[in-house]
Amino acid sequence: MEPVDDEPLVSDDDALSLWVGRVARTHALLEYDVHNVYRSLVRRVGHPTDSNTRKGFDQVLSECRKRLKESDADREVQRAGDVALSAAKDATALRNRVVHDMWLPDPLRDDSEPPRWNTFRRLGDLQGSYASPTSRGLTAVVDTHTLLTRTRIRVSGLFMALHALWPPDQYSGQESPVGNSVERYISLMTDRFTLHANGDFDTH
Repeated sequence: MEPVDDEPLVSDDDALSLWVGRVARTHALLEYDVHNVYRSLVRRVGHPTDSNTRKGFDQVLSECRKRLKESDADREVQRAGDVALSAAKDATALRNRVVHDMWLPDPLRDDSEPPRWNTFRRLGDLQGSYASPTSRGLTAVVDTHTLLTRTRIRVSGLFMALHALWPPDQYSGQESPVGNSVERYISLMTDRFTLHANGDFDTH
């Protein structure tokens, strides 16, 4: 059915679903980026004893931070990389609230106001109860998506820095010459870049 002239092409709930989906998809890409870092660190620092055990994302992040600290990477890369991995943990917590909270339309919202929902977070008790609702708008979801996009670039900066320090054909321990590219990757890891609408970025 074609929408009438005064009917929006996308309803408020559909817009919410669109952005929640974008948050979920972008976080899946962040998980991929973190696992790339993990594999690079495992090759350099040593294989895990439980390599056949599937690890949760939080555990992979924790092991990345531990192995990065144990590695022979430059101290500045270690510090910047830890900041980027910590940002991934914080962004994941926000992603979880967007994806796992229950979003119900706010019945007290006036039609002239921007769309708003009451979000309910499930508590960890056996009764399956929820915390008191929090009123949130679509902007909160869009901001979470933007944060995840930036965090992906930050973690990718760590992976690229490790790749520059340890080329794939030289994991035996021999260092490779590194140019000014690592400085650019450190800028990415420490969130010193401008992200453009088309996905390009400029480091500061």
